[in-house]
Amino acid sequence: MDCKVGFIGFGLIAGSIAHALRESGNNYNIIATSRRLEPVYKAKEDGVVDEVLDCVDDRFANCDFIILCTPVITMNDYLKQLKAIVKSGCIITDVGSVKTSIHNTVKELDMEDVFIGGHPMAGSELTGYANSSSAIMKNARYVITPTSKTTNEQLERFKALVYDMKANPIVMGYTIHDKSVAAISHLPHLISTALVKLVSEQDDNDKHMQMLAAGSFRDMTRVAASSPEMWDQICASNSEDISVLLGDYIDILSEIKKNIDNKTPRYVNELFEMSREYKNSFRK
Repeated sequence: MDCKVGFIGFGLIAGSIAHALRESGNNYNIIATSRRLEPVYKAKEDGVVDEVLDCVDDRFANCDFIILCTPVITMNDYLKQLKAIVKSGCIITDVGSVKTSIHNTVKELDMEDVFIGGHPMAGSELTGYANSSSAIMKNARYVITPTSKTTNEQLERFKALVYDMKANPIVMGYTIHDKSVAAISHLPHLISTALVKLVSEQDDNDKHMQMLAAGSFRDMTRVAASSPEMWDQICASNSEDISVLLGDYIDILSEIKKNIDNKTPRYVNELFEMSREYKNSFRK
C-alpha cells in the first residue's frame, strides 16, 4: 500500500529517515520542504525525495505522515498551518529531543487527535543532509510519546513506520522522556563542554594538555563539537529537568572531591565498582 510522507525541515535526521524509508522496500512517496531548499533538491537528485516543495501549503493535505524536523521555535507556526490542511487519518509527528513543550502546544491547538511525539535516539556530531544515512537509523531506539487522544490504531501505524526505518520503537509518556533524556543526553553534552572549557582554561602556553589529549578525553568530549544553536534551544526547552539533574550531579562531584581531599580508604574503588556494575547492566 502506498504511503505518503511529508517532511518539514530536511537536515541530518530528516534525511536519514527518508533514506531509511526509501530503502525499506515499501512504497513511500516522499515530499519535503525546508528553509534552505538546496539539500532537498540534492535529495531529489539522489532519488530519496520524490517532490520538492517551496513552502507548507495544501500539497501536504494528502500526507499519511507529516514529520516536523525544524527547530522548536518554529514548530508552533507549522502546527497552526497544518491544522487547517491535514486530512483525516494523517499523523503529525516531530523528531525533537524535548517533548513537553510541543505536547503543550498541541493541547493548546486541540490537535491531540492527530499528533504523536517522536524522538529518534540517533544522530551525529555532524549535521545536514549531506551527512545523512539510513545507517544512522538502523537499530536506533525511537521514542514515541502518544497524547491522551492517540488511538491504538494510530500507535500501531506509527510503530510500523519506525520498523520500516529499521529502528526500534519505545512508547513512553512525554514527561518521563524529558527527564530521561536530560540525564542520559542533555547533561552529558553539558558535562562534555564543561570539561573542554576546563582544559582550555587550565592548559599552559605550550598546549601540553591539548597535545596529550587522547583516549578518554576524546571519548568524553566528542559531543562538544555538536551544533551550538541546537543545544541552546534544547537546554532552554528542557531547563527544569536539566537544572535539577545538574544540581544532583554537582552534589555528587562535591562528595567525590571531599573524599579525594580526605583520602578516604577504598572510596574511589567502591565508586568505580558501583559505576561499572550499573554500566554493564545497560541494554546493548
